[in-house]
Amino acid sequence: MTADEQARHTVALSRLVLCGWEGTPIGDPNNPAALVYVRERGAVSDAVCVQSYDDAVATREVRGTTTRAVNGTVADVVHEVLSW
Repeated sequence: MTADEQARHTVALSRLVLCGWEGTPIGDPNNPAALVYVRERGAVSDAVCVQSYDDAVATREVRGTTTRAVNGTVADVVHEVLSW
């Protein structure tokens, strides 16, 4: 992965945080197995799980029922989620 590609994914994660998402490392904070970002608004809960720049999954749950899901690269998933 080039430095430009890596920067693109890092900027995407920064956009999530700037939009009010909260991130939590899963596992060892110095070398996490994954990062999970969540945003809750009333009955709607959105989550993005990042295992690598090429492996991210996002879901939207409304009252406990998954209504949307997407997977792909971090930048692609974040782009999709921010349009929900």
